[in-house]
Amino acid sequence: MTSFSVLAVAAVALALLAIQVKTTLDAIGFGKTYTNVNTTSCRQIGHGVLHGCEDIIVDPHTGLAYLACGSIAARQRWLNPDDPYDIAHEAETDHVYVMGENDTFSEIHLLETAADNRLVPFSQPLRLHGFDIYWDPADPRLMTFMLVNHQPGNPAISIFSFKRGADYMVHVETVASELLRSPNNILALSPRAFYATNDVKYTHGIKRSLSANLRLAHGSIVLRNETGHFSVAAPAIRYPNGIARYNNTVLVASCSDPGIRTFSINPDYTLQPHGRTNIRDGIPDNLSVDTQSGYVYATTFLKIGQTHKFFHSPSLETTRTAGTRIRRFGLTDNAAQKMESESVLVDGGELMPSATVAVIQRRNQVQRMLVGCVMCNFVVTCPI
Repeated sequence: MTSFSVLAVAAVALALLAIQVKTTLDAIGFGKTYTNVNTTSCRQIGHGVLHGCEDIIVDPHTGLAYLACGSIAARQRWLNPDDPYDIAHEAETDHVYVMGENDTFSEIHLLETAADNRLVPFSQPLRLHGFDIYWDPADPRLMTFMLVNHQPGNPAISIFSFKRGADYMVHVETVASELLRSPNNILALSPRAFYATNDVKYTHGIKRSLSANLRLAHGSIVLRNETGHFSVAAPAIRYPNGIARYNNTVLVASCSDPGIRTFSINPDYTLQPHGRTNIRDGIPDNLSVDTQSGYVYATTFLKIGQTHKFFHSPSLETTRTAGTRIRRFGLTDNAAQKMESESVLVDGGELMPSATVAVIQRRNQVQRMLVGCVMCNFVVTCPI
């Protein structure tokens, strides 16, 4: 190879590296400041009760919102698994709430069936992360809740049956697998079957740090089928996080390669990759689909360094400059087509130090956005 060829190759390599560095700096918000957009009518609600609400789902049949909330200390443990944490002195378990359109909410108690057929409180550890609901097509009042449950040493999916209007749900089964290493979010396919995002391959130590810092494609989507068998539906994804579905298209947020990937569902329920929509100015978390408008909503972290500080020490003082952006993407029936997106809300860190989920609630003439945060002491509501 001539010296000119060597220089040409080096120049191309440096150009590609510069593009990669710029893309990374843009995604983590390096050197940027943000101005609030569409936050003046937003309110914080549920102080002291609706804390740690990492995920929210709205019932499309009624407009009722269901929230997975609970101990911020426990969330710090599974967000920062290598930090010291004393499980024995954890003072609070997690909770599921239902909320109407007027800010009133109530707890749905988690029960299990005892040997004598009495209903008693759920006895297993409960550390909620993402969740999903399956509605019975014949009677949508009958619902199956699938909860990502970070039980100490044994991440699992806890499944409960629920009838709309009740103040309790009943445990059906808790399932685990060696393939379910680090479940983050879940997409219910039936009362038994689901997809779950595995955000990382290595859950602790130096391997986890290297995988995250080098942005390696060590995540995956795991399928549990109707018979209870686990398999990998889609391998080699960079930190898959939120997961949602629109018709036959499955959407997955990728954090380490910021964007939304789209898949179609094969007859055997493996996932066929089709396309992706890049996110240049943030790190996406959970996704929600508003089928009435045809949009998918994604929360994004704008200043990931400040967000990490907040996750270690949750207070507004740690993240006055962290920032959250909520984007909405236009859905299509073509899984390979890139989605057009627009920013619908930007918060510089004053209203909410971070956000992990945004959903649209429509009920009794009220239309609003509910925003949850894994480490916040409240939920945010904004009119739309």
